Amino acid sequence: MPSEPLPASRLAHVLHAGFAQGASGPARRAEHAALVDAWLQELWAQADPPAGGAALAAIGSLGRGDLGPASDLDLVLLLDRSRIDEEEAARLASALWYPIWDSGTSLDHASRSPEECESVAGEDLRAAISLLDLRCVAGEEALVADTASRVRRQWRSAARRLSAELIDIARAREEQYGQLAHSAEPNLKSDRGGLRDITVIRAFAASWLADHDHAVVDAAASTLMDARDALQAVTGRATTRLARADQDAVAALTGFETADDHLSALADAARAISWQLHRTVRAAAAAAAPGGSGTRGQGADRRPQLERFGHGVLVQSGEVSVDPAVTDPVRDLAAVRHAASTGLPLADATLARLARRPSRPLTPAQRDVLVDALAGGAIRETYEALDVHGAFGGFVPGWEGIRNRPQRSPVHRFTVDRHQLETVKEAQSHLARVDRPDLLLVTALLHDIGKRGDGSDHSLAGAPLARRAALHLGFEEADADVVARLVREHLTLVELATARDLSEPGTLEALLEAVDRDLGVLELLRALTEADARAAGPSAWSSWRASLVDHLTALARDALTGTARAPRDLLTPQRAAQAAVREAVGRTGGPQVLYPAPTDAEPVTQVCLGAPDGPGVFAAMARVLARHRMDVRSAVILTAEGIAVDTRWVTGAPADQPHPTVLRAALERELERRHDPAARVLDVAPGAPPRTAEDAPVVTLLPGAAPGATVIQVNARNRPSLLADVAEMITLHQLEVRSAHIMTLGHRAVDVLYLTDARGRPLADAMVQRVIPALMEAASA
Repeated sequence: MPSEPLPASRLAHVLHAGFAQGASGPARRAEHAALVDAWLQELWAQADPPAGGAALAAIGSLGRGDLGPASDLDLVLLLDRSRIDEEEAARLASALWYPIWDSGTSLDHASRSPEECESVAGEDLRAAISLLDLRCVAGEEALVADTASRVRRQWRSAARRLSAELIDIARAREEQYGQLAHSAEPNLKSDRGGLRDITVIRAFAASWLADHDHAVVDAAASTLMDARDALQAVTGRATTRLARADQDAVAALTGFETADDHLSALADAARAISWQLHRTVRAAAAAAAPGGSGTRGQGADRRPQLERFGHGVLVQSGEVSVDPAVTDPVRDLAAVRHAASTGLPLADATLARLARRPSRPLTPAQRDVLVDALAGGAIRETYEALDVHGAFGGFVPGWEGIRNRPQRSPVHRFTVDRHQLETVKEAQSHLARVDRPDLLLVTALLHDIGKRGDGSDHSLAGAPLARRAALHLGFEEADADVVARLVREHLTLVELATARDLSEPGTLEALLEAVDRDLGVLELLRALTEADARAAGPSAWSSWRASLVDHLTALARDALTGTARAPRDLLTPQRAAQAAVREAVGRTGGPQVLYPAPTDAEPVTQVCLGAPDGPGVFAAMARVLARHRMDVRSAVILTAEGIAVDTRWVTGAPADQPHPTVLRAALERELERRHDPAARVLDVAPGAPPRTAEDAPVVTLLPGAAPGATVIQVNARNRPSLLADVAEMITLHQLEVRSAHIMTLGHRAVDVLYLTDARGRPLADAMVQRVIPALMEAASA
């Protein structure tokens, strides 16, 4: 007789009980799977199964014994159809599936015979992979063993035919998803290097086409599953996306002091998995190819061809290795160069030899070979292979300090070390424009080496580290000094160009001092600036920023060469729009708004607001854009001849912006009420509170930046009302804004304000002492 029905709530309890305190690890997951097995065995007994001919088997995470707190259940009801009729099969399936559904647990189920499983394994790739984890939970064990044997035999016989599809799936994930190792919010399951890739690696091993390093993959899988378990325990949901909001709690549950330390460990695991997948796919493709290692009857005529290159470099079976009999000191680096230039992989033995290489300074000849490697088209792929084997850090002192180091800025797409390689790749397009391409490549490799996540100025901290590394790489003292200067100043050009008044002599002078009045260093800095920004992400570089950077670079180039050129006009469309608005304001005596015609295909709109100058005008313009929820990326505010012109670049196409008449009417209202404190209160939601000390605002006095004004920089976490709050504080102190330059980059905004008193003079020291704390307060609101 069937026993009393199992309460559905018990399954939900069992699924989470093993992780109630957030504990994880292989033993905990095995214990958890055993608890679920016990519940399912009770369910099987309650279902009154036949004495033989049926079994309940698990696949997926339960089949592997690595079930998480919120994992789905993947079950197969196996039936010997010669002993179980359709009616009995339907009754048994209902008795099993409905209690699980009633518990609210997500269930993926199927009812199949061993022959049907065998057929599916030969035709449906994804189903075949899942059936490889088949494990008996209850019922006739021999039936499950027979089915598992059939599935694996069919998988091995069909694997060569299905391997191309499996390889495509592995490669497509890299295009469809991000790379777990370099993501700020990684998907532990689907990103490249995640749990799905482990399943693919193990499926290849089951096909006998290619094997992998089981210890490496198992350790990496455990790291990822620990994070998954902790994430699902924290959120109570079946999520595998490690969002920023959950990273601190997940890190604590997994035993890490900080979220950055945990992300670094996840990156290390993901890179190991990615490399193992790369090796596995390569080996499987070679084995499945005609005449490959999986082909019977190979003879001497099928021996892989051996090619020899200079310095003892060999290529055989599509891999780069070295001749151990050659003692050329550049031999190993020449192999790295060959791999980076051709895209061929380094052989495992060569990678192991490079990992054992003592960390000693390079000779000039070795340095030149390494620089050639940095110019190779496949340098990123070669770097990943070297780094996973622990070989790259031996070449560059200090590299371990940035390896797998996450970046908290949303502008950046990659970890610090991978960003360096992306910058090298971007710098390759500038090699013909500089007189020292070797210094450009090496500086690109080292420019963020001081970024250790401790909140310090990474440019200043990185300069001595980069100098030391350059010397170790074989560069002379003078060249190492140039590398250190470029690292120290690698943000200077873009910051001056986008956040300072380019008409002020002090802006040009600051750039000339940064490059030591050396034209060659200037050109290197210009190339490094663009390469760094493009490597960071699409929001870090635009045609507008490029125009500003090019304009300031040209001014510096002219100053250093003594060239007297025709007067330059910065951003002709911007100037034309400003002139049109200024003319309209002068003609009408009232505020005006203009959208200039777009100059490129970027989803950014330029908007010009103009009005007669006076106290509170700057704040009124800022409130208009804040109230209309316009996302400002950059801005330039200029006051001349009694007219203030506010030029902004906002996110979105012109068709997505408010009509100019709407903004003009809003500006008129703001100007009419600018002396009424109650009318100046903004009704926009505040920004998110700071999470760390790095999110706190920084207000800095920039002495000597402009002879006729006091220049103050406000660097703060961006929010819709930030500029309006800063402008309001300026109005309350009865100060004038001669010009302002605003730049937003990710979640930070940098506002450089050229301020004067009511008489147009630089601020007195006493006023500076009052206004800096006031601006700090406004930026913190």
